[in-house]
Amino acid sequence: MKVTFVYLREDDPTKSTMKKLERFGLAERIDARNIGRKVTLTPYGSSYIKKPDSTLLSRYGLNVIDGSWARIEGISKMRLANSRRVPALLAANPVNYGKLEILSSVEALAAALFITGYADMAHNILEKFKWGPNFLVLNMEPLSDYAECQTDQQVRMVESEYFPTNSGK
Repeated sequence: MKVTFVYLREDDPTKSTMKKLERFGLAERIDARNIGRKVTLTPYGSSYIKKPDSTLLSRYGLNVIDGSWARIEGISKMRLANSRRVPALLAANPVNYGKLEILSSVEALAAALFITGYADMAHNILEKFKWGPNFLVLNMEPLSDYAECQTDQQVRMVESEYFPTNSGK
């Protein structure tokens, strides 16, 4: 399964989690024009990432839009064939530790991989960061439950169980 990312050059490149994965050969940077039918993670996704998306991932790959949370609105204008959002989870990265839904790109990627049945790959990419494995520890219960969901409605129900103040987005 191929992992790609579109780098928007909005953050310090030395702190980009996706560029680090690129250096390890675990992700490939692509131009936005080459997204095609890849499942693309964005907070503005038309539906949640869920187990049935594994078929699309194996066929087209998984893509991440790597940009800054300070400029996130720009992503909302992108037209994407298979956009998906990651359900609510807690960040483990040092900048946003414990904050709900303020995930780094690699955390969103790992969550999507875990939910769609690529847990080994999620572990592998997170191991490249000192704080990475803690993301799975912090979110294991909701991730395991999200991985059982077949529909957006089921994801919303699980999300409201773990993060009731976040439900109704």
